[in-house]
Amino acid sequence: MRPIGLQLYTLRKPFAADPLGTLERVREVGYDAVEFAAPLGSDFAGFSARMRDIGLDCPSAHVGLVDMAERPDEVLAMAETLGCRYLVMPYVLPDQRDWQAVISTLGAFARRARDEGLRVAYHHHDFEFETTDGVRPFDRLVAETDPDLVDFELDVYWLKKGGEDPAAVIERMAGRVKLLHLKDMALDGGMADVGEGTFDFAALIQAADTAGAQHYFVEHDFPPAPYWPSVEASLGHLRTLD
Repeated sequence: MRPIGLQLYTLRKPFAADPLGTLERVREVGYDAVEFAAPLGSDFAGFSARMRDIGLDCPSAHVGLVDMAERPDEVLAMAETLGCRYLVMPYVLPDQRDWQAVISTLGAFARRARDEGLRVAYHHHDFEFETTDGVRPFDRLVAETDPDLVDFELDVYWLKKGGEDPAAVIERMAGRVKLLHLKDMALDGGMADVGEGTFDFAALIQAADTAGAQHYFVEHDFPPAPYWPSVEASLGHLRTLD
């Protein structure tokens, strides 16, 4: 059975109220792993101890650009505590979109992370596929980051929202796509639980397997309260594809 993880941003409200209880329930639902998205200074030692007890892996965590640049020691300590193998830059704020600076920051932090046995990846949205000064930021990120240092976490929803064919991009990024976010697109273009929208996840996962992806995470940016039915439905659909 394929390991499937959950990006904890999906459950940010339950996690904020009861982090340990949320981790326990994620495991009870049937997820094998989580991808963290929590502020530095959180009780990562406590989270890690509980995850070890219940058999929940944490292969990756999302880390902001400023933290990579200004608090690298704390980021790396968090990764060691949680047992991460990947640190992922999840979002570039509008006032941070100096792409040369982003590429430079990613590269510098990735070199530092490599010395600690860790990999760095970039997670996109749709704005990276908008042309700026005659070039798309996503194309710059692929071309100007060192493949030996920087991988990618592709998000099938945001690929489609950016005007791309998700399977084609995954195939084109073979060797560099190591993590995949699984979220579905409804007929109206909004987000949907996996299996409730328009994507062929069997084909997307097959393409990602062939391209060398290692980790798969369910994510829904805006699941309706009480949130848990969404993550349960998504995992349930994916388990039918095993």
